[in-house]
Amino acid sequence: MSTAERKFLYSGSEKEITEHAAALIITEAHRAVKDHGQFSLVLAGGKSPRQLYRHVAQGVTKDIFERYGLWASVENSVNQEGETVSMPWAETWLFWGDERRVPIAHPDSNYRMAVESLLEHAPLPENHIFRMPAEKEDSEKAAREYEETISAFFRATYPYCLQDFPMFDFIILGLGEDGHTASLFANNADVLKKQQRWVLAVDEPRANPPGKRLTLSLPVINHARNVLFYTTGKEKSRLAEKIFLNKERLLPASLVRPEKGMTFWFTAQL
Repeated sequence: MSTAERKFLYSGSEKEITEHAAALIITEAHRAVKDHGQFSLVLAGGKSPRQLYRHVAQGVTKDIFERYGLWASVENSVNQEGETVSMPWAETWLFWGDERRVPIAHPDSNYRMAVESLLEHAPLPENHIFRMPAEKEDSEKAAREYEETISAFFRATYPYCLQDFPMFDFIILGLGEDGHTASLFANNADVLKKQQRWVLAVDEPRANPPGKRLTLSLPVINHARNVLFYTTGKEKSRLAEKIFLNKERLLPASLVRPEKGMTFWFTAQL
């Protein structure tokens, strides 16, 4: 851990990092609700977070919180059945970090992945879900629309967390083998340099799948209270460790350095 940068690295089996990350997310959710009444969570896309989302949806048992030193933070949140701590769904609001320009039912849709792995299994109020409208023909207009959605939420709920950029409570990110995160890619320098926008329209021919996307900007990510990278697989885990140790400084993921928040790296080699 680097005290100055407030970052942490946790490695283990996929089961271990999944249960640990789920416990951390639930812990921070209850902490946020206690602090300011709500929890704003930004979801990552892709395939890797499926198991993590399922674990968050089902809740985490007392022994897992104790194993990772988190029980003291949530013991007052135990449900009536005894030892499972669930997310404070009634006070949780969901956003997305990026989305592909595909229909919402398409297999490549990040929203669809979240529905299947999280939303179908969690009692989250429908009006607490703010998906990115990336399927729209005019990507720039869609980006502006999502910016306004974020702005309206913060103005209505906790405007003190909205200055130049919104301050999300928790952002989950993935990591590509090329070092991209969200839809911020190394070969798109103009996107990485944008300092005023919150949501960006990008067209990335080398992405998987290639094409147009919406993504949160780097400054928005760096204003979050907590950022969690969730990575699985040997190559991604090796890259995550290099970034954590500052051996890779120019990749998009290495530019994620929350100004006042914490960064958590969870890596598993499959």
